[in-house]
Amino acid sequence: MASLELILLVLAVLGCTTAQRWQVVTDELGMPHMFGEGEQSPDLHFQPEQDIRFLLYTRANPEVPHRIANNDLGSVTSSYFNASHPTRIVIHGWLGGEVSRINRMVRTELLELGEFNVIYVDWSAANHPDYRVSRRLVYPTGIATSNLIDFLARTSGLRRDTVAIVGHSLGAHVAGNAGKGQNGRLPTIIGLDPALPFFSGEDTIDRIRDTDAEYVEIIHTNGGVMGFMEPIGDADFYPNWGRIQPGCGVDIDGGCAHARAVDYFVESLWSRVGFVSTQCDSFQEIRTGLCPGTGITSKMGGEPPNQGSEASRGAFYVETASGRPFITGC
Repeated sequence: MASLELILLVLAVLGCTTAQRWQVVTDELGMPHMFGEGEQSPDLHFQPEQDIRFLLYTRANPEVPHRIANNDLGSVTSSYFNASHPTRIVIHGWLGGEVSRINRMVRTELLELGEFNVIYVDWSAANHPDYRVSRRLVYPTGIATSNLIDFLARTSGLRRDTVAIVGHSLGAHVAGNAGKGQNGRLPTIIGLDPALPFFSGEDTIDRIRDTDAEYVEIIHTNGGVMGFMEPIGDADFYPNWGRIQPGCGVDIDGGCAHARAVDYFVESLWSRVGFVSTQCDSFQEIRTGLCPGTGITSKMGGEPPNQGSEASRGAFYVETASGRPFITGC
């Protein structure tokens, strides 16, 4: 029985009402939360341009961020932002913030690799105990991020062809919306197990999709539970078939597998071997767990990203180890 189905069965046995009315969501730490789909969610007074904190890290300030702001040139000129360096924008998921693992881990590996402007989007002002409130705010948060890109390009020499965005869970949808604000002109967006609850495959208005950048890569680690299972990018990677992850134990709510996408991406930044993945003929082969391969391989994640590689299109399978290092054969 699937993990979510088991939770819902328990709810029904406990008299919590019919299973179809409940949705279980995990935060970025893997803690489960439950919401009634028919219940009205509250509103949150959220002003993206004022409330979002754009935190700049560089090799000159790898630990203490400098806050930059849209339409505040002084906040940029007084920082270590360098337009000659590539820019990487990193976005946390639900109930995350400045101290999230994705911030510390990704910026550390990037700044070990070279000179980058690492801009962390701290949209924790949109955090709410009711997940549905934060889910509604992915679009305005993404557009505010797009506005910052426009501002840096207009005033500080930022070149859009040097920008890549990576986001986890709800943050993946924020990344997609930032790309929408750029009319798909950015080179690369990477979605780490984009959040599934209260999104749908048919509704593409504010979820990440393949047209949000020239190259959109999705890493699926808890497909069908906390993350999307269906392919929604140019290249969709399915470690261990994309549903459950080795080393996560029972993982009833999917929190461990959902968070594992961040671990895989971080490891892809420092590994010389990389997550070499096999291209499958179709997504159906991912569903059935049988992928003989087309003869084409591609690396999942990594730096620089796969944008521009004709091989990086379609559905890919890769097997990982149950613990660090996750890349097999290291």
